[in-house]
Amino acid sequence: MNYIKAKFLIGDNPSGRAYTYRCAEELKAGEMVIDAKGSKLIVVDEPVWIETYCADKVAVVKKYIDPVAEESEE
Repeated sequence: MNYIKAKFLIGDNPSGRAYTYRCAEELKAGEMVIDAKGSKLIVVDEPVWIETYCADKVAVVKKYIDPVAEESEE
C-alpha cells in the first residue's frame, strides 16, 4: 500500500490543506485521484511515511480515469 498527500479540487484548482491517503497504485505529484465519496483530489507530494499503528485509519483513494478521455481512446 502506498501513502500520498493530496488536496481537494475546487473547479480545477487545488484548495486547502493536503491530507494523507492510501492507494494501491503508484502515484506521482500532479495525478488526479478520487475518494469513496466521489470527490476529486490532486496528488501534491511524493509518497509519505506513516506510522504502522495508524495506517488502517487512513482513507483509501484510487486513480481517477476521465470517462471522456477513455471513450476517445476506443
